Amino acid sequence: MIISVEILPAAWGGLLKIKHHVTDMFGEKTAEEVTEGILSSLERLQEFPDSGSLMPDPWLNSLGYRMVVTDRRNVSVYKRIGDIIYVYLIADTRTEYTKAFRDLIIDNPGMLLQEESNMK
Repeated sequence: MIISVEILPAAWGGLLKIKHHVTDMFGEKTAEEVTEGILSSLERLQEFPDSGSLMPDPWLNSLGYRMVVTDRRNVSVYKRIGDIIYVYLIADTRTEYTKAFRDLIIDNPGMLLQEESNMK
Protein backbone atom coordinates (compact mmCIF):
# COMPACT_ATOMS: atom_id res chain seq x y z
CA MET A 1 0.00 0.00 0.00
CA ILE A 2 1.29 3.44 -0.92
CA ILE A 3 0.80 6.05 1.78
CA SER A 4 0.64 9.69 0.76
CA VAL A 5 1.04 12.72 2.98
CA GLU A 6 -1.25 15.71 2.53
CA ILE A 7 -0.24 18.86 4.39
CA LEU A 8 -3.37 20.91 5.04
CA PRO A 9 -3.42 24.73 4.83
CA ALA A 10 -3.25 25.34 8.60
CA ALA A 11 -0.12 23.17 8.77
CA TRP A 12 1.52 25.03 5.87
CA GLY A 13 0.77 28.26 7.73
CA GLY A 14 2.45 26.90 10.84
CA LEU A 15 5.50 25.84 8.85
CA LEU A 16 5.81 29.33 7.37
CA LYS A 17 5.48 30.88 10.82
CA ILE A 18 8.32 28.69 12.10
CA LYS A 19 10.42 29.52 9.04
CA HIS A 20 9.94 33.27 9.52
CA HIS A 21 10.75 33.06 13.22
CA VAL A 22 13.93 31.03 12.64
CA THR A 23 14.97 33.36 9.81
CA ASP A 24 14.59 36.38 12.11
CA MET A 25 16.53 34.71 14.93
CA PHE A 26 19.21 32.68 13.12
CA GLY A 27 19.19 33.46 9.40
CA GLU A 28 17.92 31.98 6.17
CA LYS A 29 20.28 28.98 6.07
CA THR A 30 19.17 27.73 9.49
CA ALA A 31 15.52 28.35 8.59
CA GLU A 32 15.91 26.21 5.47
CA GLU A 33 17.52 23.42 7.52
CA VAL A 34 14.70 23.51 10.06
CA THR A 35 11.92 23.44 7.45
CA GLU A 36 13.65 20.68 5.50
CA GLY A 37 13.94 18.67 8.71
CA ILE A 38 10.22 19.02 9.37
CA LEU A 39 9.29 18.07 5.80
CA SER A 40 11.69 15.10 5.89
CA SER A 41 10.09 13.80 9.08
CA LEU A 42 6.71 13.96 7.34
CA GLU A 43 8.04 12.17 4.27
CA ARG A 44 9.23 9.31 6.51
CA LEU A 45 5.60 8.76 7.46
CA GLN A 46 5.05 7.44 3.93
CA GLU A 47 7.18 4.42 4.84
CA PHE A 48 6.39 4.28 8.56
CA PRO A 49 2.90 5.73 8.96
CA ASP A 50 2.44 4.54 12.53
CA SER A 51 5.83 5.74 13.77
CA GLY A 52 4.55 8.93 15.37
CA SER A 53 3.93 9.36 19.08
CA LEU A 54 0.69 9.63 20.97
CA MET A 55 -0.61 13.11 21.66
CA PRO A 56 -0.36 14.45 25.22
CA ASP A 57 -4.15 14.91 25.11
CA PRO A 58 -6.23 11.73 25.72
CA TRP A 59 -9.20 13.11 23.75
CA LEU A 60 -7.04 13.69 20.65
CA ASN A 61 -5.55 10.20 21.05
CA SER A 62 -9.05 8.73 21.14
CA LEU A 63 -9.77 10.42 17.81
CA GLY A 64 -6.67 8.83 16.25
CA TYR A 65 -4.35 11.84 16.08
CA ARG A 66 -0.61 11.34 16.45
CA MET A 67 2.41 13.59 16.35
CA VAL A 68 5.96 13.69 15.08
CA VAL A 69 8.48 15.80 16.95
CA THR A 70 11.38 17.17 14.91
CA ASP A 71 14.59 18.35 16.58
CA ARG A 72 12.74 18.57 19.93
CA ARG A 73 11.50 22.00 18.84
CA ASN A 74 8.74 21.38 16.32
CA VAL A 75 5.70 19.14 16.24
CA SER A 76 3.51 17.97 13.38
CA VAL A 77 0.03 16.68 14.25
CA TYR A 78 -1.44 14.16 11.83
CA LYS A 79 -4.02 11.45 11.36
CA ARG A 80 -3.92 8.48 9.04
CA ILE A 81 -7.13 7.80 7.17
CA GLY A 82 -6.87 4.88 4.81
CA ASP A 83 -3.78 5.40 2.67
CA ILE A 84 -3.52 9.16 3.31
CA ILE A 85 -1.84 10.92 6.20
CA TYR A 86 -3.38 14.33 6.81
CA VAL A 87 -1.09 16.82 8.54
CA TYR A 88 -3.24 19.32 10.43
CA LEU A 89 -0.80 21.37 12.44
CA ILE A 90 2.90 22.21 12.45
CA ALA A 91 3.98 24.20 15.49
CA ASP A 92 6.79 25.00 17.88
CA THR A 93 6.76 22.59 20.83
CA ARG A 94 7.20 25.56 23.17
CA THR A 95 3.71 26.81 22.30
CA GLU A 96 0.40 25.44 23.52
CA TYR A 97 0.05 23.40 20.33
CA THR A 98 -2.31 20.83 21.87
CA LYS A 99 -4.74 23.56 22.93
CA ALA A 100 -4.38 25.25 19.54
CA PHE A 101 -5.17 21.99 17.78
CA ARG A 102 -8.17 21.25 20.03
CA ASP A 103 -9.47 24.75 19.27
CA LEU A 104 -8.94 24.18 15.56
CA ILE A 105 -11.05 21.02 15.65
CA ILE A 106 -13.75 22.58 17.81
CA ASP A 107 -13.92 25.73 15.65
CA ASN A 108 -13.91 23.73 12.39
CA PRO A 109 -15.91 20.52 12.95
CA GLY A 110 -16.51 20.26 9.21
CA MET A 111 -12.79 19.59 8.82
CA LEU A 112 -13.29 16.17 10.42
CA LEU A 113 -16.26 15.37 8.22
CA GLN A 114 -14.34 16.47 5.12
CA GLU A 115 -11.48 14.05 5.77
CA GLU A 116 -13.93 11.16 6.25
CA SER A 117 -15.61 11.95 2.94
CA ASN A 118 -12.21 11.86 1.26
CA MET A 119 -11.92 8.21 2.31
CA LYS A 120 -14.81 7.18 0.04
